[in-house]
Parts: sequence; C-alpha cells; structure tokens
Amino acid sequence: MLYLYARVSTDKQDADNQIQSMVTLYPEGVVIRETASGTKHRPQLDHACEALGPGDVLCVAAIDRLGRSTLDILERIQSLVGRGVRIHSLREGFLDQTPSGRFLVSVLAAAAELERNLISERTKVSLRRLREEGRVLGAPRLGREQEVRALRAQGKSLRQISNELGVSLGYAQRYSI
Repeated sequence: MLYLYARVSTDKQDADNQIQSMVTLYPEGVVIRETASGTKHRPQLDHACEALGPGDVLCVAAIDRLGRSTLDILERIQSLVGRGVRIHSLREGFLDQTPSGRFLVSVLAAAAELERNLISERTKVSLRRLREEGRVLGAPRLGREQEVRALRAQGKSLRQISNELGVSLGYAQRYSI
C-alpha cells in the first residue's frame, strides 16, 4: 500500500502543491488530504497509519506534516518504522532505520518545532503590543448589550459608548436599539 498524505493548517490553505509533487513521483498512491490546525488529532493520518504494514510506504511533502511537535513526529515515525513501514519525505528523502537517518529526523523535527514556536512567539508579541496600544481583542464580554442600552438611555452618543465600554462602534450601534 502507498499513501500520499498532505496536510494544511487552515481551510484557506491549499494542499494541491504537496499532492502534485507526490503524485508526480507516485501516480498510483492513494491521496489523503487533511486540514488540522493546532491539534494533535489527525484522523485521516491516524487511519492511514493503522492500515500500513511491512513494506508499505507513507509519502509526505515534509516530515513536519506528520505532527505538531518533535515528540509527536518522532513517536509516529518510530511506530511506523517499527512496523516495517517506509516513510518518504519529499524534502528529506527516505527516513530509514540507520542511526544517521534517525539523527536527521530528530534534527529536522526539532527545526520544525522551533519554527512553530517562533511563529507563536511573534504572535504573542503582536498581541501584547496591541493590548498596550489599548486595542480590545476578542469578543465583547457577556452583558455588554445591556450596558449599551443603559448608556444610550442616558443620552450618550454611540462614540461615547464605544469608548467607555471598549467595544466597536458597530457593536454599540447594534445594541443601542
């Protein structure tokens, strides 16, 4: 059996480039697409891995498609290789059972985890900066609708309500009626 596994993180992304690269090499492969963001749960990949046995091949565009963390990726690879499954990463080549192959997998998985952590850190810095600028993030708290109505009944303008409650002008307008 030969599975070609492609994963993207959001519905806005497209796995076509990953799939095209794999299909060019393995036209007879069974294509598996998955969208998984921020979760370890990858039902399509889990199902494919359960079906693979000795001599079968799992092809991915890059080993970081196999999981979210170094540990997750390495556990999956060890489980598959231990059952005699060959893993072919188009970026890294075949991941074999030699010490140098395992070393390569460890280094590349660590690099993928580092990249995700750096992205996360940049996101946290941006969110912190927005908070420091006084921007309100996330959905308004429950009960704000009543506060908007009460302030409007007091004769306050929509702009005053928006500023006082820290909600958008559109939100103040929607609930002022």
